[in-house]
Amino acid sequence: MVRPLARSGSTFLACACGVAAALLLVLGAGPLGAQQSPSAPAHTVQAALIAPGDSTLRGSRILADSVQYSLIAYRGEQQQTLGTAVDVVKLEMRGDVPVIHRVLTVSPGRAPLIDSTVTDARTLAPRRHRNVSSSRLISLDFNGKRVKGAIGPVDVPSLPIDTTLAIAPFDSGNWDLVVRSLPLERGYAARFRVYDTDSGLREYRIEVTGSATVLGEEAHVVIFTLAPKRESVVWIGKESRRLLQVETLIDANTMLRQVRLP
Repeated sequence: MVRPLARSGSTFLACACGVAAALLLVLGAGPLGAQQSPSAPAHTVQAALIAPGDSTLRGSRILADSVQYSLIAYRGEQQQTLGTAVDVVKLEMRGDVPVIHRVLTVSPGRAPLIDSTVTDARTLAPRRHRNVSSSRLISLDFNGKRVKGAIGPVDVPSLPIDTTLAIAPFDSGNWDLVVRSLPLERGYAARFRVYDTDSGLREYRIEVTGSATVLGEEAHVVIFTLAPKRESVVWIGKESRRLLQVETLIDANTMLRQVRLP
């Protein structure tokens, strides 16, 4: 059995692993260490800055879907299944605005975590983010550069949030929707700013380094960078634009894999 991962703080909702991030938050695992993936190349390609509404974004690449993931920690030849999650995407109309309504339900065998977001399908601009777990409540509403809401433990009054950022951000929890909406091809690189509840405005970067077959599907191989030496390798289906797999090094001996289940 893989030794349990260290206890954590609250940084996971902005972690690059998406579903893995939510699983780790519920399971109590610690924040990802500053480890660099051995397959990640040095950044030599100029990355375009993408903002909500950019002409290269195509929300139509995101389809209604229901996908289940498993999160597995590998330490040497040992492995430990940490939990599973169901990621449901619905395409809806809110008034005359088409939106992507996403609900992630994490079930690690303890109290479930439910993460719900609403994103403008035309621009990928975030509209709403709600997160409920056994330890923390998050409620955010986005309107361009302005973010309002509250965050806090479940048993004490929440801390209000009302901030106006320098630029209109994406939602850090929906980083993969942004990436899956971009014109991915080998050599393509982009960077984009997101709002993170723990650290405010941050910049993420992606670079498409090649392709591979994952779960029987041809996929883009993408290096996803949160910060210097904090990277994940992401596989995104070329036709389906599904998030198929994510791998992240936690430390020199431990790798975290998020993988779609059949």
